[in-house]
Amino acid sequence: MQPEDGNQAPYRLLIFTCYGGCATGVAASRACIRIWEENPDNVKIGCLPAVPIAWKRNEIMKMSQKRILIDACGVQCGAKLAEKEGLPLDRYMELTSMLGIRKTKQLPSRALEDQVYRAIKREVHGLLGEKLTEAEAEPSGNGTKGQDFPQMELRPLGVVRNRIKEPSLVAEAGDLEWRGKIAKARQERNAISELVIDNDLAAILDGIEDFSHLLVLYWAHRIPPEGRSLIKAHPIGRKDFPLVGIFATRSPARPNPICMTIVSLLERKGNVLKVKGLDAVDGSPILDIKPYNPNYDAADEVRLADWMTQIHREPAEGSFSPT
Repeated sequence: MQPEDGNQAPYRLLIFTCYGGCATGVAASRACIRIWEENPDNVKIGCLPAVPIAWKRNEIMKMSQKRILIDACGVQCGAKLAEKEGLPLDRYMELTSMLGIRKTKQLPSRALEDQVYRAIKREVHGLLGEKLTEAEAEPSGNGTKGQDFPQMELRPLGVVRNRIKEPSLVAEAGDLEWRGKIAKARQERNAISELVIDNDLAAILDGIEDFSHLLVLYWAHRIPPEGRSLIKAHPIGRKDFPLVGIFATRSPARPNPICMTIVSLLERKGNVLKVKGLDAVDGSPILDIKPYNPNYDAADEVRLADWMTQIHREPAEGSFSPT
């Protein structure tokens, strides 16, 4: 479409991306290209380094009706550059913090690409005043397609403090890898931890002293993005065990790394609970705490997979081998 004066019509939205050299930055770049290909008449994409060039910056401001900057850096270097050069933005997204993604210098997984694409897509459609279709909102074949879910937000209620600094089980090269020692794992299982609840929420613990055991739900914050994209893995990284779906394991490397442990409550002091038996790493965000109730939480006639029975049997027999 050309205006009557013969000049090129401005496009509705310019998407800037930092083209960062990390998994999130690469995912953002690919997402922006994908969105441009889907809507080439209304959307253009640009590289942030062009902003300091005066004639290019003036052209950008003249030819774009709205502008959004996609940054993949927690220090918000893209926003600082745009502000310094006087480039007005209608929307700014800093993906690393917004999506809770750990920055890694590698190519992104397909799951990370889809996650970043959907996040940017929502913002773009909002700026264009358009409604997302079901197919655009969710990847094809997703079991949640067509579901009208409410917005889900998790707020850390406190933090775990203990001497466990490194996880024993890690996601590595598309599988799990055990890096700990069974003796150390036993010590960690019996270790004492403190659950430090935010001061303004201390009253949320009132009455908890009447229970001997608690269910602690926490976020496995040391799981990298590629670990959250695992679909199948060998339990504790052992290739002699069958390759099973992540939901058939107790691995912390899962799409939503929410972990749960039953612990013994030793004492409460104000906003701090001292517990025994927590397998969380120091610094893990606490999501929820519930009193353990055997009437609800214990099951009868429990059946385990053979490999899980073996995992629990071997340490007692002195034959445990994680590899």
